[in-house]
Amino acid sequence: MSPRQQTVSLAASRPDTGRAGPLVLIDADNTLWDTDGVFAEAQLGLLDAVEHAAELTGPQVDRLEFVRGFDQELAQRHHLGLRYPARLLIDALALGLRGIDFQEAVRRAWSNGAASGLDRAVVASIESEFFANIAKQPKLLVGVVKGLRNLASIGATSVVLTEGSRKRVMRTIESHQLGEFVDRIFEAPKTTRMFERVRKLATVGQSIYVIGDQLTRDIRPANEAGVKTIYIPSGFQPKWEFEAGTLPTLQAPSFDAAVTLLIHSEVDTRPTC
Repeated sequence: MSPRQQTVSLAASRPDTGRAGPLVLIDADNTLWDTDGVFAEAQLGLLDAVEHAAELTGPQVDRLEFVRGFDQELAQRHHLGLRYPARLLIDALALGLRGIDFQEAVRRAWSNGAASGLDRAVVASIESEFFANIAKQPKLLVGVVKGLRNLASIGATSVVLTEGSRKRVMRTIESHQLGEFVDRIFEAPKTTRMFERVRKLATVGQSIYVIGDQLTRDIRPANEAGVKTIYIPSGFQPKWEFEAGTLPTLQAPSFDAAVTLLIHSEVDTRPTC
C-alpha cells in the first residue's frame, strides 16, 4: 500500500546548511502527543457507562488495567488491530462484569454481541460518547516543540507517520501550531515494505531516521528496512511490546533527547575535510 501524504504549509523554508539535512520519520501518537492519556480517560468513562447500563459494578482498583485486558485481546484478534469497532469492547466489558474471563468475553462479544445483555441502542449511545471522548485533542509530550525546532535548525525534513487518520493528525498539528516544523504527513500501515518505499524519498547522501514509541510497530519494521531508529518508551505498553524483546536501536527518554542523539549521530558521521 502506498503511503497517503498530506503536505503541511511551512512558515519558512529550511536553512541552507550546505548539506542535505536528515529525513526524519516521526511516529505521531504517543511520540509527539499523549494519545494514550486521551484513550485512558475515554476507556474509564466507557467502563462507567457499561457498569451503569448493565447495573453491575467492576473492580474498584486497577480499572484501566481491567478495561485494557479486553482491549488488547480484541486488538490482537481483530484485523484492524487497535482500531477494532468500539462496540466489541462494550459488549466484552458487559460480559466481563458478569465474571466471564476476558478471552471468552471477547469471543462471545465477537460472535454474538447481543449475548452481552445490553440493548443495541444503549450500545450505540455508549459507542457514540466514546468516539466523542477520543476525539479530544491530546496534550503535547515533554520536549516536542524543542525537538522539532532543533530538527528544523539543522535543515531536517520532518515527516509525521500515522496508521490512523491523516486528517486527525493534521488537526492536532494545527491545534498545537506545529505546522512550521512539519513537512509532510504520511498515512499508511507501518510495515517493512512501507519504510522501504519511504526511504526512496531520501536524496543521495541524505541520512534517514525513524523516531517512535513502539518496538513492534515503529522500530522493528524500520530496522528491517535498513533505517536508523530511535526508541522513546511511552506510557502505552501493551502486552505485545513486552514480548518484543530487545531490538538494536538508540533509546531516549523524551523527544528532544531523541533529537539530540540524532544530531550527535549526524555530526559523528559527517565527512571531515
